[in-house]
Amino acid sequence: MKIRNEASGATFQSKTNERGFYQAPNLVTGIYTVEVESPGFKKFSEANVKLDAASTATVNIELVVGSLAESVDIVATAAPLQTDSAQVGRVVETKQIEDLTLNGRNPLYLPLLLAGVNSSSSIATFDPDGLGNGNFSINGGRTDENGITVDGAVALRTRANGAILGTLNVDTLQEVQVLTADCSAEYGRVSGGQIRYITKSGGHDFHGGLWEYFKNDALNTNTWARNASGIASQASPTPYRFNEFGYSIGGPVFIPGKFNADRNKLFFFHSLQFIKWHQYSTSTATVPSLAMRQGDFSELLNPANIYFGRTRVINDPATGAPFPGNIIPKGRLSPNGVALLNTYPVPTPGLSIVGATNWTSTGPDPRDTSQDTFKIDYRPNNKNTFSVRATVYEFHETQQFRGAFNLVQLQTNRPNYTWSQA
Repeated sequence: MKIRNEASGATFQSKTNERGFYQAPNLVTGIYTVEVESPGFKKFSEANVKLDAASTATVNIELVVGSLAESVDIVATAAPLQTDSAQVGRVVETKQIEDLTLNGRNPLYLPLLLAGVNSSSSIATFDPDGLGNGNFSINGGRTDENGITVDGAVALRTRANGAILGTLNVDTLQEVQVLTADCSAEYGRVSGGQIRYITKSGGHDFHGGLWEYFKNDALNTNTWARNASGIASQASPTPYRFNEFGYSIGGPVFIPGKFNADRNKLFFFHSLQFIKWHQYSTSTATVPSLAMRQGDFSELLNPANIYFGRTRVINDPATGAPFPGNIIPKGRLSPNGVALLNTYPVPTPGLSIVGATNWTSTGPDPRDTSQDTFKIDYRPNNKNTFSVRATVYEFHETQQFRGAFNLVQLQTNRPNYTWSQA
């Protein structure tokens, strides 16, 4: 009996026992062709036998009396029902991964295609470099009790079970498998489901691809808040550039006539992807007015003021009586209080009040990511296969800090301190 991997060309030999049973353990994920020959019978061949990770494929062979020159070829069969274990699992296959339009191309959310998997996020979530765990509830289980592996290696951080070790490049994935119930003992780390990402390997022939996906503010509409601001610079959409590009290539490693001449022992796969996500974030807030910085809080006497929506009176801490007109005399201003007020940005001139906001700002928020994956598969003999995969992630982010608070507190009769903010 010969079992041939259709992608790599690797062939595995097996023999039946006296009862006609056979096994071919330690096969890698892929599509196989099973061929059987025996004197006095027609040659048997079944192609397109799909073997998923953590599963068993059963091929029942019926030999027909005849000559080996004749053959019985089975090209396509129905999807097999796994009867070897009670394990319940489903697979997102390569074709689905390649054909689906993923928003941001983060394969983290692919398990949502399978029955029994639910999440507060959707598969349309734009999260190209997110490091969450997908927040999946599998068969009603808790969202923090799932296991995530890449090629069998645990991919969850030990310090935070809500984060994975790094984002995945969708073009490096062969399949995504979700085990929802009755997993075998080797998956005993968690009480929820198991999400297993299986990466691609090189094959007998060379294959590769190039891609680029982008978003641009020239294709966007403006937001309601920016349109309503009344500021000329916010009359158009915020600047936005998103580019996701890269390549993948895989194939055999060989020296003609000297090493791996049949191209079925040593393979490589390499993929490099870049994400250039340059956007501007627009923030709005309520900040102290210019008059307040001088101790003039008279606007708080207006019941419709934007700060509290009701009248607020400033009392003299020495007498308990209100300051006349809600104005603190300059000689009574606390240096600490003035310093605190001056840390807030000044109100934006010309801003049309939207709700209780009087300040808006737009600042750059760039995020650049690279994902470099390299995989080597080596099959020295019929019984052993070695695989080594390495992925290097680089993440760069520069974000402007912007913020404001609605609380104003003036302190008097306190020691003076020298205080500054960079």
